[in-house]
Amino acid sequence: MQSEAFHAHVPPALRAAAQAQAEALLREVSGMRAVLAATADGFELAAALAAAVDTARLAALASSIAAIGEVVSAEAGMGDSRTVIVETAGGLVLVHRVPRSDVSCVLTALAGPDALLGQVKFQLAAAASALAQI
Repeated sequence: MQSEAFHAHVPPALRAAAQAQAEALLREVSGMRAVLAATADGFELAAALAAAVDTARLAALASSIAAIGEVVSAEAGMGDSRTVIVETAGGLVLVHRVPRSDVSCVLTALAGPDALLGQVKFQLAAAASALAQI
């Protein structure tokens, strides 16, 4: 269960916008199964689901994946990590960083094998950019 302190540091407008973006991605991107917005420290902000997903667990894992992406890109001298892509037998998992000065966030998409990677990545990046502006 999330604490009062957690809720206090997340702007309500960000939470509402994250929910709207998650729902839009799920509705508009072919093959999308779930979209989750989380803080960089692993707390769920919003989710839209077309498949059964443990959102609390996914939020924690997504934040860890984003952190690993940051370390790998820094060690490689390639600048800031934006997206980590995991290709599986059952589809794709994309974890995209949402650069904000107040609350660091990640946006995660789960897409089926019929989804087009380029479309999922483009739409996820656009949603992340919109959340960065809130």
